[in-house]
Amino acid sequence: MPFVYFGLVFVAMAWLFWIVVWAIVWGIVLLAWPIAVVLGGVALWRAFIGRSWRARFNPPFRPRFGSVARRDDTDENTAFEEYRAETVRRLDEEREKFREFLEKLRRSKDKEAFDRFVAERRARLT
Repeated sequence: MPFVYFGLVFVAMAWLFWIVVWAIVWGIVLLAWPIAVVLGGVALWRAFIGRSWRARFNPPFRPRFGSVARRDDTDENTAFEEYRAETVRRLDEEREKFREFLEKLRRSKDKEAFDRFVAERRARLT
């Protein structure tokens, strides 16, 4: 007789499990469809109506942000290229001078700290 009760409890627990599973599934389905409809509407809006809005405010003759407009090499301005080359050379020289300055500064700080350490050690030893 106890086996019958155990079987009934097992069947009842199985039914409760499946009821909970189906409740979760239908809850997700019923809650997710409005989100899916909104996302679909936004996608359609951007595909059809948004295209005409972008065309009005971003005309095709103006390059978009981030795009690089390339010209032929024959159309370059030689005066600008000379100025740019001189500026790049000058900046490289200044960068090297600055690196040297930082290295000297780092060495002087290290030397100062080392000298302080040696002086403190000598003071403790005497």
